[in-house]
Amino acid sequence: MLLSLEAEQDMREQDVKELKDGIKEIQKTLHGVDKIVFSHTEKFENLKNIKEQTERTSESAKSAHKRLDKVEVDIKKQFDEFKELVENSNKMHEQNYKGMKTFAWKVFFLFATPFAAGLGVFCWMVFRNGLGMGGQ
Repeated sequence: MLLSLEAEQDMREQDVKELKDGIKEIQKTLHGVDKIVFSHTEKFENLKNIKEQTERTSESAKSAHKRLDKVEVDIKKQFDEFKELVENSNKMHEQNYKGMKTFAWKVFFLFATPFAAGLGVFCWMVFRNGLGMGGQ
């Protein structure tokens, strides 16, 4: 009894230690995410400042618009590629579903056909010979 209480206490302590270690790992990950978010926020602020500066002069604005158009084209291209990937994935899932459905029907008929044949033979024998329960 005392040994099992000590074992339970040791298990609880081990669980607590594992939870604390897990929490520390999560905190490290969240700290990393915070750094990334901060970095991206700074980059977005920098991009905003660059955009404002380019709008002040016509030459800079023309250059910025060209770059923005290129980014827009790249994003549209990436979107189209992603859309195609999703459509291909949907087609693949649909093909897999049809294949599984066909396989299920084959398995069903593999088992249902002999059962139906046996039932048919049984019914034929019953109607041909009767149940054999009569007084003949």
